[in-house]
Amino acid sequence: MKRKQTNNSLDEMQDSKLLKIEETGLWLAFWGLMAAIVIQFVAGTTLKEIAGEIAVLVLLSVYIAFTTIRNGLWTRSYAPTRRTNLLFSLVPALLLGGIYAVRLYLILREPVRFKPLLGIFLVMAAAYALCFALLELLRALYQKRRDKLENVDDEGEG
Repeated sequence: MKRKQTNNSLDEMQDSKLLKIEETGLWLAFWGLMAAIVIQFVAGTTLKEIAGEIAVLVLLSVYIAFTTIRNGLWTRSYAPTRRTNLLFSLVPALLLGGIYAVRLYLILREPVRFKPLLGIFLVMAAAYALCFALLELLRALYQKRRDKLENVDDEGEG
């Protein structure tokens, strides 16, 4: 969203502090929603009952991803490479597997059997593949956008 030009009574330092506060609030909301979804799911809530939280989290994620890519940004700490995407795709796969295992074996008290374990591993594999494919798509979009932004900068200098 573009910032509307209004009478800004803040100096640069105050504006910077306000942006930092807003950033912290955004990430608190993001991770709070994630935690609420996980806790409700582990407690036995159906996906239908937490669809609203999931929808808000997805909208927030899509907004952050496409806004940062549109502005030619990735992260502060990690380069957008296939290797980092392979590594970071493990995180949601392992978390999802852990969540399903906790729910199945600790909450629902199911006995450990091959079929449910296979189901958990298949969910983990699907989550890994989906996350990796999504990260690679975003990486390709990011690279394309960076190239375009760098070409515009180069043309402006000549």
